[in-house]
Amino acid sequence: MSFKGINLSEKMLMSLKRQKYFLPSDIQLRSIPKALKGDTLMVQSATGSGKTLCFLIPIIEKIDLKNQNVQAIIVAPTRELAQQIFDFATPFQEEFEGLKIRLFKAGEERDASKKGLSIAPHIIIGTPGRLADILSDGTLNLDNVKTIVFDEADMLLKEGYFAEIDKFVYKTPAPQFLVFSATLEANLSYQLQKYVGPNTPIVNEEILTSSNVSHYLIDIRHQDMKLALEQVINIINPYLLLVFASKKETANDVYAYLRAKKFKVGLLTGDLSTRERKNVMKQIKNENIYILVCSDVAARGLDINDVTDIINVDFPNNLEFYYHRAGRTGRFNKKGNCYTFYNNDRTERALRLIEDGVSFTYLALSGGELVEGHPIKKTHPTRRKKDEELEKEIRRINAMSNAKNKKVKPGYKKARKQEIAKAKQKRRREIIKQDIRRQRVERYKKEGRENG
Repeated sequence: MSFKGINLSEKMLMSLKRQKYFLPSDIQLRSIPKALKGDTLMVQSATGSGKTLCFLIPIIEKIDLKNQNVQAIIVAPTRELAQQIFDFATPFQEEFEGLKIRLFKAGEERDASKKGLSIAPHIIIGTPGRLADILSDGTLNLDNVKTIVFDEADMLLKEGYFAEIDKFVYKTPAPQFLVFSATLEANLSYQLQKYVGPNTPIVNEEILTSSNVSHYLIDIRHQDMKLALEQVINIINPYLLLVFASKKETANDVYAYLRAKKFKVGLLTGDLSTRERKNVMKQIKNENIYILVCSDVAARGLDINDVTDIINVDFPNNLEFYYHRAGRTGRFNKKGNCYTFYNNDRTERALRLIEDGVSFTYLALSGGELVEGHPIKKTHPTRRKKDEELEKEIRRINAMSNAKNKKVKPGYKKARKQEIAKAKQKRRREIIKQDIRRQRVERYKKEGRENG
């Protein structure tokens, strides 16, 4: 189906065609018609699936250009993502004459941000802290706000931004909420209920990263990580490569090493100033660099065209970030590769991703070449702690199946196996979520000790 099948205005269709958006993605087909009707939605979508248009199209279609008041607020967790949403939105102004859009992001002076607000923008895009500064003091009338968007909502929750968001959300009427995230775990859904209500449907896709991404595990066999990285870069010869590290110190070391080796490389971490970040993005756009070393903060919402390859020099501390890293490539129907380094005697995190459904091709780095590797051997069952919850669920399934099938029906054994397999997959996901929550609690405790 084309965008014409979504019942959009001629202006919108013209704008999409000029910007070379011809066919909507699956998640756009599922969410845009509902959003156009004014429904509040929580959308779980693969990174790179085109979710920005999922909220920009219905927002712009519903703007009353004759009403010079704020009508939509889009909240993003990082200034890079806020800037990217703004860059996506502004081209629509060519067809929608008079549409005013303002960007407010961290790193700008408060007084400078408030200049020009005597004429209110129709759409405001920004980071939580800056939006709280601008919108909580009554400078702008929020009585006409129709839609509020939370982009990368799980990151907004993780960073504790909803306290800032509350400062301006409660100054609006009862708007439509559009919540977008690559993951919508139970804790996040619960936290969002105060905005969206308890019965809001979740529009989702089954996969966490695009099917256009090929996943590889590279056993670097205890070689020096930076030397291994240099060799793999020379082997795969990427057009545009993102290198991810779980710690900014590691990212800094990798960047310094590659720069010393005369690679055209840039660095993107949370320590960079706004000017430095803009300079890095400009160098990529001008093709002055083709390798960008990133910390995990850059994995969320970073939108760089034509990324062909990802290399993870380590696994992220929070495994859900693997999907955000991998989602930087394989975007908009293009193919991409995601390579992850590991050593064969430390496979816990790789096994967790495999159990979660990631299908890896195994490679090994040997003699400066990538050769076929060996599949990771799962931990022997006797060494693993018995999962009482899972065993209980399997016993329940077997008991119900036996009760139903005193008179044996065709295919009942297959149906039982499928139900048990689903129970195992569900349990694995629960364990991953529990581990994520445990890591957060430990981090919060540590931060609390460090802060006094």
